[in-house]
Amino acid sequence: MTVLYKLAREQLSKQHHYDFGLRALKSVLVMAGELKRGSADLSEDVVLMRALRDMNLPKFVFEDVPLFLGLISDLFPGLDCPRVRYPDFNDSTESMFIFQVDKVIQMYETMLTRHTTMVVGPTGGGKTVVINTLCQAQNKLGLFTKLHVLNPKAMSVIELYGILDPVTRDWTDGVLSNIFRDINRPTDKKEYILFDGDVDALWVENMNSVMDDNKLLTLANGERIRLQSHCALLFEVGDLQYASPATVSRCGMVFVDPKNLRYEPYWQKWSYWDSLKVLMFWSVFSWKLCIAP
Repeated sequence: MTVLYKLAREQLSKQHHYDFGLRALKSVLVMAGELKRGSADLSEDVVLMRALRDMNLPKFVFEDVPLFLGLISDLFPGLDCPRVRYPDFNDSTESMFIFQVDKVIQMYETMLTRHTTMVVGPTGGGKTVVINTLCQAQNKLGLFTKLHVLNPKAMSVIELYGILDPVTRDWTDGVLSNIFRDINRPTDKKEYILFDGDVDALWVENMNSVMDDNKLLTLANGERIRLQSHCALLFEVGDLQYASPATVSRCGMVFVDPKNLRYEPYWQKWSYWDSLKVLMFWSVFSWKLCIAP
């Protein structure tokens, strides 16, 4: 495990969302423990290889995936274990979605060991579709999921977390503190808060105690609200160049790369008439080129 992370630091590309520290080791150990308890007959080599692969593969960019798989195969020669299949969840996802299915499964696996997950990637990769598909697949299985979406950069820190009047000592809830208090009430539904906006130290540092194992949101009035087991935090962001390493290490990462889509989604998105318009345009354009002096 330590050799793999050392080689990954040295040989993989440098990305803002990569982390190979102690919290990454902890998530691998948690996944390995779940695999071992679920399949006691598996050898420790297979368990460790599968945990290392499935916990790290979701965060890699397109170019780093072959190199990381090569490192895994070199450290575990002769071992070939297929991906873990979740029969109900896989079938539910595949029945409604044909592209980026693997990213939905990877996000599901990441959320099994982390209560905070960041979906990272440039525009056009399908981040929103991956998140919505995960929620719809859980709804289809009877795990009713509610998504609370907010843009933390559309408001000030005071409007986000709340403010305590220094004179009257009256507390006024912010948007996030109000939602956070509401979702942590007892319920049989899954409750997710989705931060759809840039991650920077201006507002996210106040969330560090929520994103680590404490799961506590501490407000300015001294109130502490614990994140319950049916709740989770999600981030949808293009990149993490303004996030601190402390924030990155606390979150599970799923990188959604547009290169995984190829050309099929764009081709299928075009209707017959859109294709016809393009063909007519190129026909007229080519004709004008031919008669131009």
